[in-house]
Amino acid sequence: MTGWKIFSHSLGMVLRNLGWAVQIALVPVLIAVVCIAALLWTHVGELIASMGRQGYVPSGAFITSILLSVAIFIMAQLWVFVNWHRFVLLEEYPTSWFPTIHGDRMLAYFGTGLLLGFIMALAWIAGGIFSSVGSVLGSPVISLLILFIVMVGVGLLFFRLMPTLPAAAIGKTLSLRESWEATKGTAGTAVVLFIVLVGIQIVLQAVTNLSIYIFAPLGLVFALVSALIMTLVNVSILTTVYGHYVQGRSI
Repeated sequence: MTGWKIFSHSLGMVLRNLGWAVQIALVPVLIAVVCIAALLWTHVGELIASMGRQGYVPSGAFITSILLSVAIFIMAQLWVFVNWHRFVLLEEYPTSWFPTIHGDRMLAYFGTGLLLGFIMALAWIAGGIFSSVGSVLGSPVISLLILFIVMVGVGLLFFRLMPTLPAAAIGKTLSLRESWEATKGTAGTAVVLFIVLVGIQIVLQAVTNLSIYIFAPLGLVFALVSALIMTLVNVSILTTVYGHYVQGRSI
């Protein structure tokens, strides 16, 4: 049950270091929220006016604000993720509420993420072509089965290659081939981990919906807190996988 151990270890890592996690994530998140809100607030009138209008075409300024908001969101994530990886793997503790900006590591992390995204996209395209066999045969059951196999295959591919992300965050060179070799024989672990994450997400969503139904403000607070914790848990899973399979640490 290594998959469960990886999840429980990653969750414990966040809960044990919740104070440090808040110190690493709070300022980047607040800066991102304020900047994105300021960008989109100027277009509230346009959004309201567009409601119910057919053939509405957003203005160039609105599209620019959306793109800038996406860029700010990604930069905030990189800022948090890189510092969290370095905190866990290098014991690099934050010295203030304004986390260090490791520009070169953030850029390397972004580039590695783009490369992995490109590989995943190619895998999805290849899988989509393969799953069309079921459509040609006129069997939706075969199509669904092939689609499920493709989903599992893409997930396993990402699991085998994801240690390259923490490596980029801490400045270690780890090629795709080295990552692939280090995670050999982990198919069962990846599947169990995926099932656990999906199950946890379903439970959290159910609790969020129930909380919102009972008392909306409480539900929204729970949704935000659980989303932040699960984001850090997901990043911690990358860290744990790197530490266990590449560095040889015990779980």
